[in-house]
Amino acid sequence: MRTRLVLMFALALGLLPAGGINAQPTAPPEAETEEIRATPARLSFLDGQVSFFRPGAEDWVRAQINTPLAPGDQLYSGSPGNLEIQIGSRAFVRAWANTQIGLENHEPDFLQFKVTVGHAAFDLRTIEPGLTLEVATPNAAFTIDRPGYYRVDVVGERTAFIARRGGRAVATPDDGTSFDIAPSEEVVIEGEDRPKISSFSAPPLDNWDNWNYARTDRLLEAESARYVPPGVYGVSDLDRHGRWRVVPDYGPVWVPGGVPAGWAPYSSGAWIHDPYYGWTWVDTAPWGWAP
Repeated sequence: MRTRLVLMFALALGLLPAGGINAQPTAPPEAETEEIRATPARLSFLDGQVSFFRPGAEDWVRAQINTPLAPGDQLYSGSPGNLEIQIGSRAFVRAWANTQIGLENHEPDFLQFKVTVGHAAFDLRTIEPGLTLEVATPNAAFTIDRPGYYRVDVVGERTAFIARRGGRAVATPDDGTSFDIAPSEEVVIEGEDRPKISSFSAPPLDNWDNWNYARTDRLLEAESARYVPPGVYGVSDLDRHGRWRVVPDYGPVWVPGGVPAGWAPYSSGAWIHDPYYGWTWVDTAPWGWAP
């Protein structure tokens, strides 16, 4: 039943472009039988120089949009560079230039990232009930369990963490002494063995913070949310790369724009064996995730 529902949803989104629907799509590998326990985080936006590393690979490679991320995966944004990871229908992680960020753990009730160096933002308009998010840095860990906007900057042995928009967090430096971070507070942790801790009022938003706020606002205003079940990632991509039409006796159907003659679903991309989710289709079309 699960497979049938997924296929019906894919057909509803993708089988009405002009012509060519008789082309044979790439056959998927043998199906996995283990149930997927959580929606994977997805690499939802790339700009500039962004590299990807998966444990077991020989080297870093160029990152591919729509890649589902598994624990152990690492991303690096060069200069210029910017990337976005979608972790919920209304929750996004972004990394600015010269930043390395990795997904360390992903369970239904626990999500952990590590910012090794650089600048990351966690724009969490909502958090699923019972979910805890942890952000690790070289000298501290920050635990988040409520919506807000959080900024992490790591330079050497210095970590700065800011909570905004009503967000709160718990900081645990390497010495093991935890303390709360209040809304609109910046905490700076310097050193590792005996870290020096300072607290300040949050500074004004900078240009990258403003870009993060504006981008999330745009993503959450997607018209396609009227037609797609709640919780589906990539809904705003449908707005930018196609249109909805109403088919008699069927209902609303999304039609991709700009596809070549002879296009068929599962014809532009590749199957990858994800270490956590099994065989997964990674579509190279920017709108490829939701279908």
